[in-house]
Amino acid sequence: MSEDSDGLLSSQIMARLMLEAKDNGSDRRLGTLTRLREACDDILSGRALELARKKGWSTTYFHPHRRLVALSVHEYRKLKQSLSPGTEPPGPTKDTIAHDKGLSDYLQARDGERNGARPSARKGTRARRTDEILLEKLDFNDQSVVRTELEEGRRARLRYNTLAAFFHKLSGVDLRDRENFSFEDVAAEIRGQISGEDRQELSSLVARLRDNRALAGMGLQYEKDSARIMTDLGDLVLVTGSEMRVLVRLAGLNPDRLKPID
Repeated sequence: MSEDSDGLLSSQIMARLMLEAKDNGSDRRLGTLTRLREACDDILSGRALELARKKGWSTTYFHPHRRLVALSVHEYRKLKQSLSPGTEPPGPTKDTIAHDKGLSDYLQARDGERNGARPSARKGTRARRTDEILLEKLDFNDQSVVRTELEEGRRARLRYNTLAAFFHKLSGVDLRDRENFSFEDVAAEIRGQISGEDRQELSSLVARLRDNRALAGMGLQYEKDSARIMTDLGDLVLVTGSEMRVLVRLAGLNPDRLKPID
């Protein structure tokens, strides 16, 4: 992030330092401040990292997602001087920054204004390794694109795991153990959790509930159109149509082939 807002603490510090240098007529101080600001801008934007890679310079201190410290500025200024040794002025060095409260305050402010660009210290080894690969292999713009896609993938996986856990609790089937699955396979597995003996018992129950001869002795009747079981007078319902259909499915029967027994 470049220093482009007067509301930022770093902008306020730099404005004060620049004003003091102008009031004192110190061109040297103005140059130091300008180079410090340029170094911070280039490091945080990723330009320093790209330049270091292009020139075969160590990239250790130029990763924009790592802390911005005096040594980062020091090394970048060395890189710039090596590219234009006759025209590029020196500094500010890490020692100059360390012993100058104004420069130190500015650097700390720039480091703190990166809007969470620094990776979380709580990240696991895998996440930290991903960050290192992105920083080493991609330029700053490509890093942003890949990080967005990775974050979307993490959110999608979290949603999937949440739904899979909920489905597992309801059905006993863990989708996370399957590389590929269809809902037909899952339904078959749920039905498979009922033993053959259980299905036979359910089939017997369904047959008895549809047998009007057996129901008549209890003052009940099976109504074919609604698949309900109710009293002879029709004022009370013992088994609703939807409940009967569930029993039929659990028994593994074909409801279209079932006929009431009169």
